[in-house]
Formats: sequence, structure tokens, C-alpha cells
Amino acid sequence: MKNNAVYQRLGIAPVVNAGGTHTTHGGSMMRSEVINAMAIASQSFVDLSELKISTGKYVAKVTGAESGMITCGAASGIVLATAACMTGTNESYIRKLPNTEGMKNEILMQFNHYGVYGNVHRFAGANVTFAGNVSGCTSDELEGSITKQTAGISYTYAHGYPLPSLSLEEVVTLAHRNGVPVMVDAAAMLPPKENLTKYVELGADLVIFSGGKFIGGPQSTGLLFGNKNLVESALLNSGPNPSIGRSQKVGREELVGMVTALELYVESDENEIIDRMTRQAEHVCSKIGGIQGVNAAVKMDRQKYFVPTCVIGFQSNGSEKAKSVANLMHEGNPRVYVAKSDTEIAINPFNLRTGEENIVADRLLDVLQSIDS
Repeated sequence: MKNNAVYQRLGIAPVVNAGGTHTTHGGSMMRSEVINAMAIASQSFVDLSELKISTGKYVAKVTGAESGMITCGAASGIVLATAACMTGTNESYIRKLPNTEGMKNEILMQFNHYGVYGNVHRFAGANVTFAGNVSGCTSDELEGSITKQTAGISYTYAHGYPLPSLSLEEVVTLAHRNGVPVMVDAAAMLPPKENLTKYVELGADLVIFSGGKFIGGPQSTGLLFGNKNLVESALLNSGPNPSIGRSQKVGREELVGMVTALELYVESDENEIIDRMTRQAEHVCSKIGGIQGVNAAVKMDRQKYFVPTCVIGFQSNGSEKAKSVANLMHEGNPRVYVAKSDTEIAINPFNLRTGEENIVADRLLDVLQSIDS
């Protein structure tokens, strides 16, 4: 909505979101059924712990896990998974986090899995340790890095080309041989829908997804599911209990909104959504494809581009031009948010309403022509 009275009152100009489901610009658009369910939920009071358990049962059902819960975003899921691996259900341990004295407090990662979210494990009080180097990690290196203080091994998936590292199957086999649980950060690994069950099937003990991306739930929600005992520990470490997750509590409205969004996502026709995005991405690419010095193509490789994306590259000064285009799009009228890598611009249509691909294409055309004029 270009003219939104709520944001206008606050002096904020909305953006057309052609950048995907990034947290920086609001995640995804909730469907009317989700909004209505949250409004209805707000009209009654419930025992929050009962609601968390009930909604968690549905999370477990659709993921094939022993147990599940809804968290305050994927980062909260990492914190609670980390806490669960360190404390178990020991109440004295739970009460004193982030002080980890007396408990296993190391989370082991392959060196090149650390990324920008590896630090989140430390929010629970864990020490993050590493195996291997930037070039990869061997089984011997990972197993040799397990100590008596290793509480869990963290495996990170992320949008990007596969890292030179051990597979999840290899890590699970090695970890379980040493009595160590494995947690998987799969925050943005949808689509395809099958990924909701994939990582548990591969043996992961805990799996984390964002709720406010492709699933379309409230941005402040996420999913954590897996081993029954570890999820029970995560629940004890979460709000409304006075524990490490108290500051990450999820309200009744968000719990209901997330489970509603998950129901809708499970029932959705993913191919239909992909087809719509393909048409929008193709329209943008076709509109700008003839500009000299610009390369535009629709990509979807299930590695870096999980949905049909119009990827725009530059034949010269790629880094400078990508930054300039992104800034000009965001500062113009209408404001348009586009994703930017080092040398490319990416138009992800997931959050584009029908017809907004025209706005994006026209603005891009103007901007691209202006920087070369």
C-alpha cells in the first residue's frame, strides 16, 4: 500500500518490497486469514503455556518431529536451542543462564558455518568453538574438536552456494556417535515445502525456521522443533518463565497467527506461487534487458536464489553501480527496496502485489538510464 495512513501519521514512507523477505524491510505480507485470527485471539485471555503446547503440537505434526514450539523469530529459536542443549531440564541450570558454570557450554561449528548469526549462540551464554578453516572441514577435524564441554553442534544453512563443508548427514552420524545433539539453522530454507520435514528426517535433533518469511506468519515468530526432551528444555528456557528466553516471549496473538499461517502454507499450492513470481520476474527482466552494459536474467537455483528472481549484473563497475542503483531505488518516489549483493541487484517478487512488477520495472528503467546518462 503506497499511501498508508498509519505510517503517514508516523512520518514514514512505505516501500514497494522487491527485495524478498528480509527482516530489514518487514519480512513477508500476512494473509487476511492470519490477521483475522490474530484479531480474534486478542479478544480473549488464555493460559499462555497451554497455548504454546497446543500450537507446538501442530508444529510437530507438520514437520514430523517429536515435539515443537513457536519462538520469537529464528534468532530466538537459536538462543533457545542453544540453551536447551546446555541446561537440559535442570532447573538450577535454567535459572542461572547466561552463567554456564558447571554445565557443558560449548557449541561447535564448522569454521565456515559461522556467518552473521553464529554469534547468536553466545546470547545464551555459550562459547562458540570451531573445526576446520575457511577452505572446509574434515570428519577428523570435527570429531577432534569435540570436548567434554561440547553441548551441541550447530549446522547452518543459508541462502548462498554450498559451502565446502561436511554434509548434515555426515555431521549427524559423527555427532551422535559421540553423544552430541545437532541443531540446524534453516531460517530461510523455504521453499520447497519439503524442507519442513527434511532435516528431522536426516537426523537433526533441533531445527529452526523463520516464521515471517515464506510461511507468511508474523515477522516476530519462528519455529523450533525436533527431539522431545530438547524441545521440553527449550520451553522451560522460554517466556513467560523467568529464564533466558523471557525477553523473547511470544504473545497469544502471534502464537495463533503463526499456527494459522503454517496451516495455510501447508495447504498452499507452491507451484502456483512460483509461477506467479516467475511471470513478475520475467516482466522486470524483459523491461530492462535491452539497456547497454546491463545483464538481466531470471534465476532460480535452489541454492542462492530459492524463488524466481530477476538478477541484474553490470559489465563494468559492478560494485559501485549495484550500490548506486539500490540507493536510488530506495530514495526515490515511489520508494522501492531491492536486494543487493557485491556486484548485482536482485528483484525477488515474493512480496510484490499483482501489478507492482510494473512499478519496479519502470523505476529500474529510469534509474539505470540515469546512472549511464
